[in-house]
Amino acid sequence: MRRLQIICLFGAYFVSGALGGASAQTDAGPFVLHRGKVITTMFANEFGRDADARTEITSVKPDLISLEYSSTRGMFTRRDILVRDRQSARTYVLGYSTRMPTVIPGSTSLGISSASLQELRSTGSTRLTLIHSEKMDAIECVVTTTAVDVRVPVIVEDRVLDVPTLQARVNCGSGNRTGTGRFVVANDMNNPVLIESILNFSWEQRTRTNRVTRVVAGPGLQSAMRQALETLGTYDVYGLLFDFDSAQLRPETAQLSREIAVMLQQNPNWTILIAGHTDNVGGGEYNLRLSEQRAASVKQALISNGVAAHRLQSVGHGMSKPKADNSTMEGRAINRRVEFRRVDR
Repeated sequence: MRRLQIICLFGAYFVSGALGGASAQTDAGPFVLHRGKVITTMFANEFGRDADARTEITSVKPDLISLEYSSTRGMFTRRDILVRDRQSARTYVLGYSTRMPTVIPGSTSLGISSASLQELRSTGSTRLTLIHSEKMDAIECVVTTTAVDVRVPVIVEDRVLDVPTLQARVNCGSGNRTGTGRFVVANDMNNPVLIESILNFSWEQRTRTNRVTRVVAGPGLQSAMRQALETLGTYDVYGLLFDFDSAQLRPETAQLSREIAVMLQQNPNWTILIAGHTDNVGGGEYNLRLSEQRAASVKQALISNGVAAHRLQSVGHGMSKPKADNSTMEGRAINRRVEFRRVDR
């Protein structure tokens, strides 16, 4: 049986404001859509917990946004989203599958439409159809605003930023096919990203949870990383992604590895300790071993890209040095990182 991979993703500007009174910013902030933008999402559903997905925006045209999706559960597919649907569609597609059409007219996957957000802000509720399976099964829902301007953390590049959002309650269906949950939506009329969704459907045993955890603009890490290592002596990298339960670097991170290697070659007097950090899923001994293996894997990738081996050390800290609460998806995403630390100073 093919599995529907669940992810929420976006490219957005974020604004705050009172319900019905916020005005959207334009061309502001680091989230404007463009070719090469990469969105990382954590998701959990009836097939397992805490998987990672990566979505890259491959094209932005006046009428169409194209993207590629891959996950640590082995899914790879493409989707095109019509710009007019991002403005007015009342249907949201919860996931990705190779069995689903590339274009699903009348729907959006980048968050709810601007029209839906406008209703949530002005009247406090909107009606939304959710497509919830690869067979294109759908359920009718009422989404009701519960709070505005609640800030939630998202990793932007390699910094944790608090994003202002609108939060809403979701009630779906009737009879023996129902669903309940909540949405966390960026409070921006230009790009009302669904940053988080938590949904319980009566026919499923496990909660569907989806959380955008990181957004990067694409190539261009060198400057920020160099500055941090020069001044602070340490820098956390979140874009080095690994296969699930593995120290194998995913192929899509090869460019980032090369970029880091170039920056280190340009600073030949630096000696770097590569430290792996994990969340708390799996226990202490398991995570210590995994973090050691992942740090060693990053070290080897840099050596393969031309960095002298004697300049690099690696260590694993496992789950012992968390930066955030491991009880939430976003907290676990913040804790899973590769730290680069200068030890020549």
